Amino acid sequence: MDRCAACTKSCNLVCVKKPDFARALLEVGGFRHDDIPQLPAPKGPLPQYIPVVQHPIDGCVPLDWAVIPLVEIMRFDRGAYAPRAATPDELRRAFGLAPTTRLVLLGTGRDRGIETYWRHHRVSNAATALAELDLTLAIAPNYSMFLEDPRPQHLHNRKRSLLVAKSWAEAGIAVSIYPQAVSPLDWSFHESFLREHPEVVHVALEFQTGLARPERATFAFDHLSRIQDRLGRRLHLFAVGASRYREELPKRFDTWTILDSMPFMKAVKRRVAASIDRRIGWDRALGEDVADLFFHNVGRYTEWIRNG
Repeated sequence: MDRCAACTKSCNLVCVKKPDFARALLEVGGFRHDDIPQLPAPKGPLPQYIPVVQHPIDGCVPLDWAVIPLVEIMRFDRGAYAPRAATPDELRRAFGLAPTTRLVLLGTGRDRGIETYWRHHRVSNAATALAELDLTLAIAPNYSMFLEDPRPQHLHNRKRSLLVAKSWAEAGIAVSIYPQAVSPLDWSFHESFLREHPEVVHVALEFQTGLARPERATFAFDHLSRIQDRLGRRLHLFAVGASRYREELPKRFDTWTILDSMPFMKAVKRRVAASIDRRIGWDRALGEDVADLFFHNVGRYTEWIRNG
């Protein structure tokens, strides 16, 4: 790794004081957004809840919608970086889903997986391969923006997310951007982007890491609410891991979708959704089929989300 002149440790951060700053800038074509073309949006209404399937399971769960993380679809196989399935039916069978299930590709995730995608997606022509899987929507990655990182690193990661969305759009996949922000300037950047891209009405935020604290989540809600008011058009928010904000979302957005893996993970651990109140009660279901439990849990969880 390079030694950054701005700090006392070796790092891979983008910094103006490092000799490879020009290369990093060229890698993303600059930090502006005027090189991002129109981004196609998904057609038709979206549900208020879509379950995340964290890994393949046996069975065939007849879900209308499901989310699969990018890091679970893309993998190395005999030295090639490619999707684990070559056809839409093969992908759905691998994850225990029905052939008619509409799929959302979730680009958010741990740094290691989405960084691997960035390093290899161009050479492997990953966007074209993903487009062959009949995805209804793809949510752009959330490349990390840590407060202690140099500002160029934030700008670099902000642009990388848009470039991945661009590559998916050019391959024919409808996309949602990820307006990650750590400063007012970032929110201004995303507002400018949305103003110049009136076709974009879908945005995504993840509430399991940086926005896990309620005050930070409220801060993000406030900014997005003000942006949509100033734009004069409503935004649809994909709220990843935000079930605890199910009562807050309708106050800020006309339409929204919560994505999380709670029904799936409970099913894998042989738990079944039982009582529904302010919280869901989960009972033991030892010996029950995971696919059956998953289908039941999704139905009860969707009811819980819908009732607020």
